[in-house]
Amino acid sequence: MNALIALIAVLPLFLIGVYGILARRHFIRIIISVEIAMSAVILTIGTFATVTSSFGEVLGVLVIIIIALEAALGLAIAIEMDRTYKSVDILEIRKLKEETQ
Repeated sequence: MNALIALIAVLPLFLIGVYGILARRHFIRIIISVEIAMSAVILTIGTFATVTSSFGEVLGVLVIIIIALEAALGLAIAIEMDRTYKSVDILEIRKLKEETQ
């Protein structure tokens, strides 16, 4: 029962992340939205870890490591986009790429 309540509480956090991914054009905001959605995944894994065994805790730590790597890689991509295209707006970069082809 407590796990169900925790999952219901995590669902809005995940939906906010998914909405941010789909609705935003700014690359940094998309990365932040991915982080929010992945935080909801970590909370869900933690909820199941309390119900099951310690495997969920190990899985949660692995997901945290993956999130940290994703954030570092996303920041590197954003810096390179800003250097190359002078913008991190995804639609604007698409227009620039289409004009050059």
